[in-house]
Amino acid sequence: MKTGTARTARPTILVVGEAITAFMHYPTDAPLVFHGPFPSGAPVIFASAAARLGAHVELAAGVGDDMFGLQFRERLASHGMSTRCLVVDPRAPTAAVFVTYEADGSRTFMFHLEGTAALHVDAAALDRATPADWLHVSGATLWFGGQTGATAWLAIERAIAAGTPISFDPNVRAAELPPETRRQFDILLGAATVVLASAGELEALGGSETAILERGGAVCYKAGAAGAIVATPAGRWSVPAPSVTEIDPDGAGDIFAAGYVVAAALGAHPQDCVRVGVAAASASVEVHGPLESTILPIDRYLDRATGA
Repeated sequence: MKTGTARTARPTILVVGEAITAFMHYPTDAPLVFHGPFPSGAPVIFASAAARLGAHVELAAGVGDDMFGLQFRERLASHGMSTRCLVVDPRAPTAAVFVTYEADGSRTFMFHLEGTAALHVDAAALDRATPADWLHVSGATLWFGGQTGATAWLAIERAIAAGTPISFDPNVRAAELPPETRRQFDILLGAATVVLASAGELEALGGSETAILERGGAVCYKAGAAGAIVATPAGRWSVPAPSVTEIDPDGAGDIFAAGYVVAAALGAHPQDCVRVGVAAASASVEVHGPLESTILPIDRYLDRATGA
């Protein structure tokens, strides 16, 4: 991992994955009342945050030629993201998910993915992308599969062959992985520059922090309101999260990942990468919707992190 502090470069980050329109039901809502539509999907949330931080982001994702697809296109463009790799499918609708929050903070998800544009991103989308300095992978993309999953895997194979840094956020339950997806996860755990895991997730996947550190990689543990911890061959650092009023935590982990990755791509110290991620993610839980919070340019967060 880089350790310099040059901030003038604008890294190009490639993200391949699902675009999903989200509708949210909160514990205080009447039955069958959902808020939305919110542009969502873990890769989209990451890509939007990374673009607003200042990275050049290429997002290969699929939306329908419908009102939700138009919302995606307008929102992503307004966030400064390249849309040249976005596939607008006239034959399939935009995917949707209905998210229900329980009083204890747990969530249930009802996905509508089969037959949608979210799964129809073919390899041609990669050919339109600017050569990337970094690839970000959400495990959910590989788990959902379809053409999009195959295209994501092709991007991973190319990145590994080229020596391009990869960030890997597993983002699924290990017990639900089919054999082929588990094989892909095993390869990523052995190749990713940084693995961004929730508590217990790495162990559940059969991964080993020791093995990752021994090959020069890093592991970043996301702990929600408790902040995050990063372990690297050079050391281990913990960063607490500020006290905030949580309204909607959906997507906070993906925004944290974007903060960490953009800072890492700029050569920031791992502890400062975590500080950027924690700051951006903490602000995101104070509003409804995963793309609705204010995200500052990366220099603002890095200046705070380093005391500049």
